[in-house]
Amino acid sequence: MNKNKNLTTAVVIAAIVIIVTVSTSYFQKISSSQKRVSQNSIHRNEGMFNMMNFSEYKNGVYSTNGNYISPGGAEEIGVTLTLKNGIIVDSKVEVRAERDISVTMQNDFAQNYKQFVLGKEINEINLTKVSGSSLTPNGFNDAVEKIRVKARG
Repeated sequence: MNKNKNLTTAVVIAAIVIIVTVSTSYFQKISSSQKRVSQNSIHRNEGMFNMMNFSEYKNGVYSTNGNYISPGGAEEIGVTLTLKNGIIVDSKVEVRAERDISVTMQNDFAQNYKQFVLGKEINEINLTKVSGSSLTPNGFNDAVEKIRVKARG
C-alpha cells in the first residue's frame, strides 16, 4: 500500500508539473501574441496621431525677418522655420547685418543656435544668449513671434 501511495503521489506530482509547464507555455504564447497585437495597435494609433495636427499652428515653412537694435543701430536677421504639429523640425537663418561686428555675431549665432530650437515647440522658443551673442537672439525671437502669428493663420 505504501508503494501504491508513493507511486500515486509521484504520478500526481508529475501530472501537476506537466500541466503547469504546458499551461505556462500556452499563456506565454497568448501573452506574446497579445503584446504584438497591442504594439501594432499602438503604432497604428501613433501614425494616425502624427497625421492629425492638434497644434494651434499650421504645418508649413515660414520665413520672415527679425529686427533688433545693436550698439551701431538697427539690424535684421532672416529666419525660416519649418513647423510640424507646432514643433520646429527645421530652421535656417540668413545673415542680413550690415555692420562688421553684427555680421560676425550673426555668423556665430547661425553656427550654434539650432541645438536650442530644433525639436522644440515654437511656444517654448525664447533665446537669450548664443555663442556670446546676446542681441542677435533678440532678432531671432522677433522673427519667431512673427512666424507664430503667421502660422496661426
